Amino acid sequence: MSIAVTRVGALPPGFSQLRETAMAEGWKMLRVLEEDWRSGAMRFDAPGEALFAAWQDGALAGMGGLTVDPYAEDASTGRVRRLYVASAHRGRGLGRALVEAIVEAARGHGFHSVRVRAPAAAGRFYEACGFLPAVLRSATHVRPL
Repeated sequence: MSIAVTRVGALPPGFSQLRETAMAEGWKMLRVLEEDWRSGAMRFDAPGEALFAAWQDGALAGMGGLTVDPYAEDASTGRVRRLYVASAHRGRGLGRALVEAIVEAARGHGFHSVRVRAPAAAGRFYEACGFLPAVLRSATHVRPL
């Protein structure tokens, strides 16, 4: 089993199928990602932003991005955006690899912390990735850098 996480500058091949898989599971984050991408509202190309694709054995298995946290008081806080790993690929380190790529990009930009607003089902995952539970209206978890 080979896992690769790459920074991408466009929606990668296989994105439509991954989006449909997410929708079938009841998750809309990739549909929103695509809508934002097509409208130009969020392309992950501003300073401090990055979009990553995760591949397992050559197949697109997950996506996730980084932006400046629009809910933070200053621009030194990053935000994990649109993180999704297809259920068939979970439990193999792919999600953690995506998070680590996002965290490294945040460090490289000089962010002091990264926040995420995660569904309750993902709380333990983020905590296993070094995030601390947060009592914030705009975030469920924060990872100091």
